[in-house]
Amino acid sequence: MTTTWRIAGKRNRMLQLAVINHSTLISDADVKRMIPAFTSQWNKDLNSVWNVCEAAFTFTTKKKGPARGSWWVVFIDEPDQAHALAYHDLTNDGLPISKVFVKGILADKFSISVGASHEICEMAVDPWLHGAYQDQHGAFWAAEICDPVEGAEYGYKIGGIPVTDFVTPSWFGHEHSKGPLDFRRHAHEAFEVLTGGFAQKFEPKGGSWQQVTGEKAAKTVRGSHAPVGSRRERRARGRNKWTRSEHKWG
Repeated sequence: MTTTWRIAGKRNRMLQLAVINHSTLISDADVKRMIPAFTSQWNKDLNSVWNVCEAAFTFTTKKKGPARGSWWVVFIDEPDQAHALAYHDLTNDGLPISKVFVKGILADKFSISVGASHEICEMAVDPWLHGAYQDQHGAFWAAEICDPVEGAEYGYKIGGIPVTDFVTPSWFGHEHSKGPLDFRRHAHEAFEVLTGGFAQKFEPKGGSWQQVTGEKAAKTVRGSHAPVGSRRERRARGRNKWTRSEHKWG
């Protein structure tokens, strides 16, 4: 599967991402400090592995609102789904959006920038929420490139800002794949879920999505129960029962 795509039919147009802060728990300055790291990770690290198109991240004020046709990264205080820390979705206009719920992340003692970069990277590789890879046994694995290496301990820093690790195409076990299984070289075999991580696979014989968790994740609420509205829960529920992400921005 290739992840190169065109925007609005314009071959040379750079993808625009609007970064919006609707949280009262972090300042606009805090969010602005993260943007260079998000930009570098997308255009250098992620692009070198997944061949995504180049993108420009722009901090967008509440008064101005996001540019038409842009994808969104929104920081919000309270989660709109139980137990959710962050997820990516589609707006009412059918465009990708990453939501980062600051209160929950802080309560969980997790990194806000890692949580945000996690959703941004997955949005970049699977923006329309339907990517999957088939293994040699016939099971399909969801194209969630950060979940298997989700723990903050696996991430790295760009300009002092912590960002997420992510798996490479080799993690999905292609027989001709070469090179590391994740960007930071923590995984040692295809489809390995590190402690604290998650993955989802669809078994055609059973006809349903199953959750695979690392050792630490299996002991947590998020590991044992996929939050309503999360990517994991929606895959299990089925696309015909999805609703678009509600929003009040722009």
